[in-house]
Amino acid sequence: MKLTLEVEKREWRVGEAIPVRLIAYNEAYEAAELDRRLLVGPTPVPARPGGPPLPVSLEPAARRAEQNTVLLNPWCFYGRQRVFESLPAGTVTVYGYLLRRAAGTPTATGPADAGALLAAAEPLELTIV
Repeated sequence: MKLTLEVEKREWRVGEAIPVRLIAYNEAYEAAELDRRLLVGPTPVPARPGGPPLPVSLEPAARRAEQNTVLLNPWCFYGRQRVFESLPAGTVTVYGYLLRRAAGTPTATGPADAGALLAAAEPLELTIV
């Protein structure tokens, strides 16, 4: 599974709505299951926090356990988009990753248990002016 973070541009103005997408891409020749609850992000982390930390982007659990799993056929993708409107001026790094299993409370930059990590997107650095 390959993860990528996508954004329209790398430089934004303070107060602009910034849509960021986290995409999980099945680049295998076999179908793969993805548990939506284990996909973490996109989550921005300002270099100079200007208040409380931003919440980690997650999806809530579905009512039935089987509804949490998405079957990705070969070369198909699944993703989510979040829009951030109140990022402070300066550098903001956006993170996204996929867990192989639940591992406590997810943090913005990665799981506390490195063995729980299945894949991580290359962090995306944005400049807010």
